[in-house]
Amino acid sequence: MKGLQWTRLVIVVITLLCTLASSAQEATKQSSDSKAPQSFTRTASPDPALPPVSMLLRLLSLTPEQEQKLRQVYAEHNASYAEVLQQKLSAKARQEKLRDLRRNLQKKLESVLTPQQLQKLRQIDPESMLVDRLTVALKLTEAQSDQLLQVMREQSASIRAIEKQAREEGWSEQQKKQKLAELRKQIDEKVNKILTAEQQQQLRQILQGEAAKPTTPSNEEQKPSP
Repeated sequence: MKGLQWTRLVIVVITLLCTLASSAQEATKQSSDSKAPQSFTRTASPDPALPPVSMLLRLLSLTPEQEQKLRQVYAEHNASYAEVLQQKLSAKARQEKLRDLRRNLQKKLESVLTPQQLQKLRQIDPESMLVDRLTVALKLTEAQSDQLLQVMREQSASIRAIEKQAREEGWSEQQKKQKLAELRKQIDEKVNKILTAEQQQQLRQILQGEAAKPTTPSNEEQKPSP
């Protein structure tokens, strides 16, 4: 099995998820120019920082009434979000408008969800969003999901630490690549122990499709905190 290859793709997807909010404008532009099927890592909304409603249904045990209200809230927010992205604004002005939209979204969510559900929502991070989708796509057991989430969070923290150390110590590109390669090998071994051979094959197919998609990550926008 080409473990290193698909683990490298796992790192690509996790990095995409961590930067999706900041690349929202480009992602929305690309989606409007193409009729291709929706990306595995993107939510069904122009605002990629939002967990899909299908995920919230599973994690928050929404009532039918809550689901209906939440879908309406999402629809209104996404329409406004897409409108802001289409406007010719400076980066600072766009960020301020998006912050206002997300503050408004937070108030609406508070009117729909219970305090307990809001607490669970605040705990949702890019890693849990990815693992939730992999749980569905690969039919993971609860134990597998928990183990994979731990590995993904460990991986994200390690990637951020490497990037920070590289900047602070002025590493060459080769030094950084070497550190990331070492991390990939470690993650590869851990993930191989979690997934079955069939699940590994399915994940490779999913991630290979994701790696072929263009991305333009930046650090301008941040994920909202409902």
